[in-house]
Amino acid sequence: MCRLFIDRVNQRLEQLIPDSPRPLYAAARYSLLSPGKRLRPSLVLATAVTFGADLESALDPACAIEMVHTYSLIHDDLPCMDDDDLRRGKPTLHKVFPEGIALLAGDYLLTDSFEVLGKAPKLSAEERLRLVQILSRSAGSQGMIGGQATDIGSAGTGIDEKALLEMHREKTGALLAASLQFGAVVGRTSEAIYPLLMSLGYEIGLAFQFLDDLLDAVSSKEALGKNVKRDAALQKPTAVAFYGIEGVEKKLQTFETSIHQKLLELPAGAPLIADLLWQNLWARKSLAH
Repeated sequence: MCRLFIDRVNQRLEQLIPDSPRPLYAAARYSLLSPGKRLRPSLVLATAVTFGADLESALDPACAIEMVHTYSLIHDDLPCMDDDDLRRGKPTLHKVFPEGIALLAGDYLLTDSFEVLGKAPKLSAEERLRLVQILSRSAGSQGMIGGQATDIGSAGTGIDEKALLEMHREKTGALLAASLQFGAVVGRTSEAIYPLLMSLGYEIGLAFQFLDDLLDAVSSKEALGKNVKRDAALQKPTAVAFYGIEGVEKKLQTFETSIHQKLLELPAGAPLIADLLWQNLWARKSLAH
């Protein structure tokens, strides 16, 4: 089923971005269609199916989430941010296209994601509006952008534990929480489930960021398909810098137990979501050894 999710998302993304020689479209396709885990859109689909929805009704919302995620990666890699030259085993977008086009390609993906939501088939106007509200909040100052601003502002200055966790919840957890909530909207489930999904998404985000920080410190460029030890070079606040390698490994064990307990509160233990997390999170811990 996870492979089916990825295939359907890839097929739909191909349709959503014009196959055009215009640099803006070509640049967007270069990044958006690069091989990736597609975790966030897959979480949308898995959650929607968990709550009894038709997979196709969740497909455009899932693709909108992936468009926003890809925009964030493009901007992350720019010289004014992390100034990175490798992403998913390929040169970053601003190394292949002019920097200005790379910047605008990210802007394009973010902006058009909301048009995709506004036209999403099989959903009511109220449901589309709810998705727009969730995504704008999760990607904005109270979510991903806010977390990135903290990340940049904290480089070289140090950070306390509370601020570190809040930064990771915003930077990584907010969009994962939005993915779960998207599935709930499409699945037309009870409002009572949303606090659990938000808590679960934030905790998944912490686990992912802690693992990424760990892998950046101990793994290789060949294993990850991106440059490593960048965080230390940039003096960025990371879980490894705060807790140490052994401390991060213990935290990951705690996250795994807690996330498993939360999944048991979803219908039938949410096996599709659990499988996605195994393939994209817990199995990746082996790269640290």
